[in-house]
Amino acid sequence: MEARAEAERVAAAKRREGLEKALDRIKDPVEKAIRGSLELPTGELTEADLEKVTRLDLAYKQLTDVPKGLEKLTQLKGLKLDGNRRISVKGLEKLTQLKYLDLSFIQLTSVKGLEKLTQLEFLSLQTNKLTDIKGLEKLTQLKMLYLDSNPDLTKAQIAELQKALPK
Repeated sequence: MEARAEAERVAAAKRREGLEKALDRIKDPVEKAIRGSLELPTGELTEADLEKVTRLDLAYKQLTDVPKGLEKLTQLKGLKLDGNRRISVKGLEKLTQLKYLDLSFIQLTSVKGLEKLTQLEFLSLQTNKLTDIKGLEKLTQLKMLYLDSNPDLTKAQIAELQKALPK
């Protein structure tokens, strides 16, 4: 019994340590957004708290990268990253529960990795610098896709994608 209790204490301590490391990687604007989503202005954020986050608004937060540690938000269904600085989508492929993703106005040049977000129903990529949209045809759950104001995309590329996606 004592060995089992000790093992449970050690496991709990390791979970806390992992959570603390994840929270350290999540920068201040992200923590504020998480707290806003949870309506939890102060206090310790627990793993259980992070599992309750379903939507996160990180629009216009002057981010230059997808924040590390977002994969801890295992129930995240909606994410707004629009209006941030030049940002890549690296790291988003781990957020496989996403249904809503706004990547508008971020000078995005590549959609590589987004094809893994097969639950997406809404994807906004407007006003970016995309030159290729290969892989988006794998997003068969999409109901809304915005690609306007990507001057380097051709009508042919968009038409090809439209044919590949369900009506």
